[in-house]
Amino acid sequence: MKFKKIAALCNKAKNFALYDKQDSAGKVSQWLGDGCAAYPLHGLPLLDEDSLCKMFDITEKKRDNLLLTRLAWDEGISVDDTDPGESAAEEMELGVICNGRELIPLMGREGIIFIDSKYLSPLEEEMGMLRMFERKTADKRTYIAVKAGLLIRAVIFPVEAVNDKFIDSLRDMLRECKKAMQRPRFSREDGGMPRITWTEVDS
Repeated sequence: MKFKKIAALCNKAKNFALYDKQDSAGKVSQWLGDGCAAYPLHGLPLLDEDSLCKMFDITEKKRDNLLLTRLAWDEGISVDDTDPGESAAEEMELGVICNGRELIPLMGREGIIFIDSKYLSPLEEEMGMLRMFERKTADKRTYIAVKAGLLIRAVIFPVEAVNDKFIDSLRDMLRECKKAMQRPRFSREDGGMPRITWTEVDS
């Protein structure tokens, strides 16, 4: 886990949300996020707002321009390593860049879900191990639990990317791709490009 990458996400959103999660034995763990995703702060001492600022070099001036809060974790969002209602959300092969955001499409049990790829950046060292699972909050909102092996590493809420403009853009791309399928193709055996021979023209 790259804590500085988490801080970078929070800085960009101007929102540091520090969550206290208490388990059944009364032990408190903490999560940090920007309101759209959150990550466990394993291996760190318990933080408050002041120690969080010291850890991430947030000056008083910068703090005045941020929303920095310490909250109790929403118990309607499960961050257990397993959840009986979860199901695998498989990453699709084709990504989408929309309004400057690189979106990752996932196929969940109820259809397509988009997440912003930037929320995987704190987990880049574990990228080859990551799997994503669709879960529901207590009030039936969809979110994605990201696991490395059997351990949860993040929760990410989807991007509501789909609208009429988005659908029209995909339809235009599909139409042009179909046209491209009709154009002549050159195989690797052909050398990849048509052969051009320059000849001298007799005068």
